[in-house]
Amino acid sequence: MKKLLFVFFLIFISGCALLQTKGENLPWPSGVQSLTGEGDFDVVWGNERFSGPFMVRMEYPDRFLLEVFGPFGETLVYVHKEAGRFLLVAGDKKTTDEAVFARRYGFGISQFLNDLALGAQKQEMPEGWTTEHERYRVEYNLDSQGRKMIRWENRNGSVCLTFDELSLVRQ
Repeated sequence: MKKLLFVFFLIFISGCALLQTKGENLPWPSGVQSLTGEGDFDVVWGNERFSGPFMVRMEYPDRFLLEVFGPFGETLVYVHKEAGRFLLVAGDKKTTDEAVFARRYGFGISQFLNDLALGAQKQEMPEGWTTEHERYRVEYNLDSQGRKMIRWENRNGSVCLTFDELSLVRQ
């Protein structure tokens, strides 16, 4: 009986050791070549406030697709960049001008892709990793449910990708 209790105790302790504690820094890789994921997209930017499920695919730096869906499966936001072509569709507005994206969110699409590829220097913080840019910052951490999260913030608001599924391939 004592041996059984001891074995149970060892299994319990080893199981607890595998649990990730809230606020633990994540081993975010640098130099991501390919990213595929889906999860929750949240925007609070100026007068804009919306959220919904998203899917993203990226082959850095040439291909990018981000699609955000509404409550009935309709596309709310569609961003596509490939071989020098760019398309942003938000609601009934459509543009091929990358400058519109940069003016709207305070950072360009190329900067956004570089942040997704974790190409900039990251600083370790108690709650995760942070990259500071001149006009915005990017946080890489976990949400309260333990899902990986990337948040872009500046004085106008934030854009957040919280991943239910995420696949990263390094260069």
